[in-house]
Amino acid sequence: MLYFFTWNSDFLVKEQVKAWKERFISKFWEFNLVHIKNIENTDNNFLIENITSTSFLSEKKLVIIDLDEKISDEKQMFFIKLLDKIPDDNIILFNTINPDKRTKLYKELKKQSEFKEYNTKDDSDLHSIISKKYWNKISSSWINTIIKYKSWNLNKIISEINKLLITFDKLDNKEIIENISPELEESIFQVIDDILNNNTIQALKKIDIILNDTSIYAFYNNLIANLRTSVYISKLKNLNKNSTDISSILNLWNRTFLINKSYRINYKQLEHLYNNLVNIDKKMKSGLLNWTEESDFRFELERILIEKS
Repeated sequence: MLYFFTWNSDFLVKEQVKAWKERFISKFWEFNLVHIKNIENTDNNFLIENITSTSFLSEKKLVIIDLDEKISDEKQMFFIKLLDKIPDDNIILFNTINPDKRTKLYKELKKQSEFKEYNTKDDSDLHSIISKKYWNKISSSWINTIIKYKSWNLNKIISEINKLLITFDKLDNKEIIENISPELEESIFQVIDDILNNNTIQALKKIDIILNDTSIYAFYNNLIANLRTSVYISKLKNLNKNSTDISSILNLWNRTFLINKSYRINYKQLEHLYNNLVNIDKKMKSGLLNWTEESDFRFELERILIEKS
């Protein structure tokens, strides 16, 4: 029996693999289970022995194979040849996230296996998963706050909730805001909101907090990347594109909320600000700015933000 669990949710795939392991062990014992986590570096004879031979003391054997790292063409062909040699009593479970659909092994597994997809497509999917898992432990209205704080990373969201529930019986706004730190990307969104609404002082205060744990260069690169998205959204709105078109063109996925944001500056002002910030990097690479210290880079960044306002 051949199974393939995959697609974009690392948390959901691992939850299913964990559940299968627990159910199998409860019925057929742990010594009939093999979990292979690095197949590229695993000896082929070991793989052949465990995949093609049946269990001596049990009617079933479960072999779980992680496909998380890049697999050579040679190893892929090795596995493809083994697929037809799996005994009926062996359960072979392949799993991975965001697979490369162009590979020979992926195509063959999809053709021969019982193929199961585990996706989180948008905020509503994540909200539903968290609500079901913690239905009486966290206020529904604050789930979206955690989702944004942890940049839609379900593993991090679950980890943060579990840690808080050690101390608190139920989570609400106070517990979340006081105990969960936003990821860099979410902090960047908050800074951009302040910048584009001319709340420069608030933006500089948030930047100061971010730079306690992040280098100015990492912050700058993230700021430029996310501000670029805001520029594109504003440009497409000016071209009378609707929300669905904008989301599709920019492949926003879990950032579609950015489309509905409104700011106090117009498109031309936004574009001008973006170009000025991009020019910081260009000037440094061209030698027009001979700074070597992070403080110098930060000074120029803050100067542009203050002059904008």
